[in-house]
Amino acid sequence: MRCCRNRSKTIDNHSNLPGDLFFQYFCLKNREMGVVTIVGDYFSTRPGEAGTGVRLINHVTKSNVVRNKIVLQNYLFSLLVEGTKAVHTAHNSTAIDNEKFLLLLPGNYLMTEKIASSDGRFQTVLIFFTQEALNVFFSKYADINIETRNMTYEQVQIFNKDQYLKNFIDSLLLLTGNEKEMAATIQQLKLEELLLYLCYHYPEKIAQLKIRANISITEIEIKKLVESNIGSNITLDELAFLCNLSLSTFKRKFIKLYGIAPSKWFLQRRMELATALLRTGKETPSEIYYKVGYESHSSFTHSFKQVFGLTPTEYRESILT
Repeated sequence: MRCCRNRSKTIDNHSNLPGDLFFQYFCLKNREMGVVTIVGDYFSTRPGEAGTGVRLINHVTKSNVVRNKIVLQNYLFSLLVEGTKAVHTAHNSTAIDNEKFLLLLPGNYLMTEKIASSDGRFQTVLIFFTQEALNVFFSKYADINIETRNMTYEQVQIFNKDQYLKNFIDSLLLLTGNEKEMAATIQQLKLEELLLYLCYHYPEKIAQLKIRANISITEIEIKKLVESNIGSNITLDELAFLCNLSLSTFKRKFIKLYGIAPSKWFLQRRMELATALLRTGKETPSEIYYKVGYESHSSFTHSFKQVFGLTPTEYRESILT
């Protein structure tokens, strides 16, 4: 399997890039160990778009892959469309055809992908998702009741495709069938649709996901609140109040979540949003300052120049000329 950074587009390994160059560009390869690491940068988003921790990729290749070493750092649904797939872990080996699909937990794998169709290609729809995305799902749908007491741990779960799941995969193929980039929120909704269906129809297989969702409701609420207020001029004291926390506790939890002080984080994100708006050329600095959390044009200009060394007007002119 070859991982790619491309966002929700069809990836054909027989692209215009030479095979080795394609492999090096889309994967992080340890030459000494022969290990391919699934890196996390395919979760990056467009400017001004909130990250969801979900990435959907339509993976197509015309060559077989045999016992490729994979270090999977996130969760993965591999929805096989054409071909056969074999996965080896430390304890088990699993092989499927296109009547089944897999859920893989983070870990190390040997993967084999073989062409079985008459048109000579292998195809699978990959849905990568992070621990945070999993936590958010089980927090959002907290009413889902899954029995976990008698659960057995399996690094790889196999699902048979019923008619609903076949239609679901067809919907993903339709969504990834053009060159347009799929919005991150749509990718998140498709993951939620799949997880909800599996929770109700295959609860015993999803039980270990719920156990692994180490949910801190307070931390999730902090993230929801701050990320929905990037463009508002709400104060840290007001954010702490809305979270029912003292200001010192709010700051401590914020640094734990983001690894940076809240004032610096808000400044970075607001400047990212400001530059994205200015690059469109449709609005002037005096028309956007309130959209990025500032009460006055002058305070916005001061902060912008501190970060970029240019005023917003100078920045906009440099982009447009």
